Amino acid sequence: MRGDGGMRILALGAHADDVELGCGGSLLRWAAEGHEIVLYVATDSAYADPDGRPVRTAKAAAREAEASARRLGAQLVIAPFRALELTFAEPLNTALAALFEEVRPDLALVHHSADTHPDHRALSLATSHASRRCHRLLGYASNWYVSPEVFDPRMSVDISETLEEKLALIELFESENGRTGGVWQEHARALAAVQGRRCGVRYAEAFQVVKYRL
Repeated sequence: MRGDGGMRILALGAHADDVELGCGGSLLRWAAEGHEIVLYVATDSAYADPDGRPVRTAKAAAREAEASARRLGAQLVIAPFRALELTFAEPLNTALAALFEEVRPDLALVHHSADTHPDHRALSLATSHASRRCHRLLGYASNWYVSPEVFDPRMSVDISETLEEKLALIELFESENGRTGGVWQEHARALAAVQGRRCGVRYAEAFQVVKYRL
């Protein structure tokens, strides 16, 4: 905990916009409550069509991530790993161990353990490995990939007051929204409504509890 009783919260995503999709509403709420937010993007977030045509450049992704961090009042760290090449191996483990040692978060959030996207799963595994001294780790869902394992959320955060701001954060990622036609905003609202109904509020984000010590 910080000296003023606030938390230092570390939110990790494999790509620019993952964190905003998975837990942006909670981060907005916690930032408004005075907690310190650190965003970690593990890759350059650049990728191309199968024919090699660029869809998202590293420069565009960084610009969009910086705009989101400013909106959140958060510190942003963009790591040098390449998108779609992230692996649960020593380079990533070492980088995350150093990150946790530097930030010393009271709470960390990352992709849930059943996520089937290779980059997401690698980051989730490496975060579990590197966060041994962080006693609160939650997993968020940032996409709709079907998996033989189930995303099993056991903790919810009421984001009824921050959902519209979350959608505005997602809108900042123009390179991704241009590709998907704004489907992520629609998905985020619908999912927040479902999760909210589960816990008795209008809108919520739900999390897998990896570990949580009070």
